[in-house]
Amino acid sequence: MSVGMALPYRRAYLCLCVICVCLDVSAGTFPGSQNNSSAKFFSTTTPTTSAIENLLKGYDRNLRPNFGGPAVDVLVSMQIASIDQISEVDLDYTITVFLRQYWRDNRLQYTGTNKSLSLDGRLVEKLWVPDTFLVNSKSSFLHRVTVDNRLIRIEPNGNILYGMRITAKIACPMDLRKYPLDEQNCTMELESYGYTTSEVTYDWKNGSASVQGLLNLELSQFTLVSYDTVLTKEVYETGTYARLSFSFLLCRNILYFILQTYLPAILLVIVSWVSFWINHESVPARIALGITTVLTMTTVITGAKSSLPKISYIKAIDVYLGMCFLFTFAALLEYAAVNFEASSRTRRETKGTRKLLQKMKSAKDGKKEGNEEGTKAKRFPLMAKRQTVKESPKDEQRPSTENNQPAPAPRQVKCNQSLKRIVLRTAADPNHVDRQPPPEPQLNNSTNIDQVEDLGQTENGPTPAARKRPNLRKRPTLSDVAKRVVTNRSFAIKVKDVATIDKYSRVLFPLTFALLNVAYWIGYLT
Repeated sequence: MSVGMALPYRRAYLCLCVICVCLDVSAGTFPGSQNNSSAKFFSTTTPTTSAIENLLKGYDRNLRPNFGGPAVDVLVSMQIASIDQISEVDLDYTITVFLRQYWRDNRLQYTGTNKSLSLDGRLVEKLWVPDTFLVNSKSSFLHRVTVDNRLIRIEPNGNILYGMRITAKIACPMDLRKYPLDEQNCTMELESYGYTTSEVTYDWKNGSASVQGLLNLELSQFTLVSYDTVLTKEVYETGTYARLSFSFLLCRNILYFILQTYLPAILLVIVSWVSFWINHESVPARIALGITTVLTMTTVITGAKSSLPKISYIKAIDVYLGMCFLFTFAALLEYAAVNFEASSRTRRETKGTRKLLQKMKSAKDGKKEGNEEGTKAKRFPLMAKRQTVKESPKDEQRPSTENNQPAPAPRQVKCNQSLKRIVLRTAADPNHVDRQPPPEPQLNNSTNIDQVEDLGQTENGPTPAARKRPNLRKRPTLSDVAKRVVTNRSFAIKVKDVATIDKYSRVLFPLTFALLNVAYWIGYLT
């Protein structure tokens, strides 16, 4: 009886135990969970929507972690996927990165497993995330193919990993004074948009090692030299904000520009020198060659400037192309000088030949006239004498007064007589000095026109003697000096042969161009 009576009691006891266990599971409790009242139970064996909702129960995404308490520490790292489209015209570059942010949110702690939870990226809409933005970004977007490229991973202790794949066009101020022999330093800056340093702080997760993937990048026109990570603080009107800066140094590859710009410019300059070996009489050939090289050089300069911004300062490529343009233009001017000298020499020779022919013709005519005049003089001596008197210059005739009286001797004669007296006295007595100046003619009412001639002036103007005297009061003007310099033959460059200019140009042009190239490359590469 006792055994039969005990079986029903055992069955009832087992039923009660099963009921208790079911009640505990439905209540979400677990043995040992009383030690951490804030942690929530999460079963990873049978994950359901209700379990995730239980994890987010009472969670407010509008409030940051530790609201009202210490600041949230956000650690940042990123993987560089690509850097391309580095534009000198727009002064920017395009970069694609995998940006990862780490912080801790104690509201998302859970128990029941030691594994982290990798959730769908759309869950971000229900969580608080840092409001990180790119400070120097012109435009950016989040990749959405095939879904939003975002990652959320939660650990049991509340640590959160938030990753995303973004592409941004970032401004990069460039100094193009040494272009294309330059080096550019570009940056990427991250900062919180609304939280100050008292609420959210930023830092690199592993220092410079937080940025990875740079060593695997292959850039078309640049070589990555170095990079660095910096943590700074920026002060605005709204407060102080933490800023993360990632900077990298790019060195431009010169080989492309040597093949596309420098080498064609050098060849054009060398082609312009070919005209030095062409005969100066071949005008069409030399003119066509000179103009062709100048116009082609202009096209090269225009093509080089089309890929550059319109900046005010002079770049290294502008200096070199300008130098090449000057050499091609100088070769054209050199032929202009040769042609001008050859034409001038031809005109001078033609003019000299004409003068020689005229002299020979006048000499023949003079002999004929001399023979005729000699014959007339022998036949009519009185008429020949009168003709001689008429053709004599007026300055040799002595002036006369109205009463047909002989005029007094000119002043020059009196001066000569005074000088003779001084010379005689000095010869007689070397120690004697005649301090009295020679007497000057005095003008009075009885002074006649002939006496005025002694002073060097007549009614019709200055006398021939006065014209010969130097005018001490008149000083030469600048135009007079310039005329003397231009007309002075000592300043003229005498060229014995026109071909000499071409001979000197064959040496001076290449030598000067080589020296300027050496100075250019040393100056810009050091």
